[in-house]
Amino acid sequence: MIYVIGIGIQGKESLTTRALGIIERAGLIVGGHRHIEEFSGLKAGLVPIGGAKGSLPEIASRIESHLRKSKKDVVVLATGDPLLFGIADFIIKKFGKKKVEVIPNVSVVQEAFARIKENWNGLRVLSVHGRDADLKGLCREAASHPKTAVFTDSVTTPSVIARALMDSGLQGVRAVVFEDLGAPKERITRGTLREIARREFSPFNLVLLLKDPVEDAPEDSNRFGLPDRLFSHSSGMITKEEIRVVALSKMAVEKNSVVWDIGSGCGSVAIEAARLARAGLVYAIEKKRSRLADIRKNRKSFDISNIEILEGVAPACLEGKGLVRPDVVFVGGGGAGIKEILGYASNELRPGGRMVVNAVTIETAHSAMDFLKKAKWERELSLVNIARAKDLGELSLLSAHNPVFIIKGVKP
Repeated sequence: MIYVIGIGIQGKESLTTRALGIIERAGLIVGGHRHIEEFSGLKAGLVPIGGAKGSLPEIASRIESHLRKSKKDVVVLATGDPLLFGIADFIIKKFGKKKVEVIPNVSVVQEAFARIKENWNGLRVLSVHGRDADLKGLCREAASHPKTAVFTDSVTTPSVIARALMDSGLQGVRAVVFEDLGAPKERITRGTLREIARREFSPFNLVLLLKDPVEDAPEDSNRFGLPDRLFSHSSGMITKEEIRVVALSKMAVEKNSVVWDIGSGCGSVAIEAARLARAGLVYAIEKKRSRLADIRKNRKSFDISNIEILEGVAPACLEGKGLVRPDVVFVGGGGAGIKEILGYASNELRPGGRMVVNAVTIETAHSAMDFLKKAKWERELSLVNIARAKDLGELSLLSAHNPVFIIKGVKP
């Protein structure tokens, strides 16, 4: 039998009587140098992890050799919970679930939250330790979760992560770096991203990224239907305020929603969706550079940090980008390519997610409804006509805007 046993930051003292008994009876003990040192007095063979002779393939070979020659158990020592970016996953895949038992301990992440006396509800745990770091993906995850924990290494340090988050435009984030937890030189550093970016840290650390609480958001952040005059837009190319209100009500954006706004225009829908999804993430996808400039201006003027802007023609520009799967897809453009857009987006949309299409032509509305019908989604269509009063001398008359079809589908 192979036992993968987690050791807490207190070391040997963190182990249960059963775990200690298994270790004492084992014929082979595998683990990091500091873990093995605590059991150096035992008669078992000791295999340190790390270096050429302690690579994962070499460790697997040593375990296989021992199991062929001996009936004594193998113990693999790991830090905290061995299934949280630990060695347990490798051991299970290599030897099978029937031959492995995992005995977890308190993870470093749990210890970190205990130190700062905060709950870890809604936490996303990531690791860049010993792997090529996808900093762009990390930034997306941090933007779409209220709390993110990151295991780092000597290459992708807390400073590197902080600079990447700053470059992505993320705001309202507190960072806490935990160095050498449980060791005499343990240190906890709190700061803004800018402060963390200027510092150096021990290679043994964990970073927590904590977004400002939702309840600290402005009182009107749940309100939507902002006046058109507040947005930067070109030649009147904006989803009108009244149309936007109806579309957003159909989208039913929640505070943690991930939203794709395809054909974003000046970004008016994306901006409003981002204000509603304060702990979520919005992708604004647009092909025209003049409109992309408007989106950037609006993002800055409304001080929005959870919008990521993508340039290109959908759906081709979305493929291979590693976007977080959406809860809501809004399509404000598409034209002749509407079916391709809906096909791609519907595959990515989470079950129960909403797809809302604004169409100004009969053909686009028909294509959208036909797609939803064939997909057997719950669907609805509304035609919205808006007219605004304008002065004519001392009198007023109504000036009609183009009617807009609003189509909604719900993925089964």
